[in-house]
Amino acid sequence: MKKKPTRITERLNTTKLIEVVAADLDTTPAAVRPMVMATFNAIARANASGYDVAITNFVTFFSRKLKRAKRRNPRTGEMIMSPAHQVVRFRVSDHLADAVRRQDRKVTISKAAKGTAGGAK
Repeated sequence: MKKKPTRITERLNTTKLIEVVAADLDTTPAAVRPMVMATFNAIARANASGYDVAITNFVTFFSRKLKRAKRRNPRTGEMIMSPAHQVVRFRVSDHLADAVRRQDRKVTISKAAKGTAGGAK
């Protein structure tokens, strides 16, 4: 029998996310913490190395280089030259955006098995 996901009733920080994952997997937060942190670290390392990270039905993190450019200091209004630098942007998947619009609290990013009707719901 499949266990129901833990109900989320408040904003999740890293600690609370680890607690929810541990409850969903019926294990301890201490056992889950290294796995969650390793996942975040892998995403950060990939982006810092200039690579995109795509998590199907969830989000894509893009690493982009911005050229040196003239920009305005919002505090003083002074024009300054900003150096070339790398930034991270992200795009939420259509699947997740649609689930949030519908307030679907049972959303999952799991893909449907091959040969089954419909997509991930």
